[in-house]
Amino acid sequence: MIMTKLLVALAILSVNAPVGAQTYPPLQRQSVLEAKLPAANPTVRLVRGAHIRFAPGQPTGLHLHPASTVGVVTEGSFVFQPEGERRRILHVGDSFFEPARHRILHFDNVSRTRSAAITLFYLTDTASRPLIDLLPGK
Repeated sequence: MIMTKLLVALAILSVNAPVGAQTYPPLQRQSVLEAKLPAANPTVRLVRGAHIRFAPGQPTGLHLHPASTVGVVTEGSFVFQPEGERRRILHVGDSFFEPARHRILHFDNVSRTRSAAITLFYLTDTASRPLIDLLPGK
């Protein structure tokens, strides 16, 4: 009798999901970004995040970041051009990487009539490090 109860208990415990529980397929992961941090990046001890909204047609202007950034477009579209690379258009859901100390020629809202937005993460060392350096030119 004890053996029967033990076998029944083991059978119940061996079921993967409780009766009536919904099962889900395995999570699917698709790589969207992989970038090496440049030597110029400070030792990452802090990740700072920001949601940044651009007015219609608003450019960022020539700039660089003292620490590398990684982000995703959350609204609208942008012209994105790091120095030495071709211009490309980023749309909602597209991710991007800006290496530390690398000049960014364009990060401009494409639309002249609608705002656009990104969520950006700064891979930095301290909260006191500046987030962006606006450069003279363009």
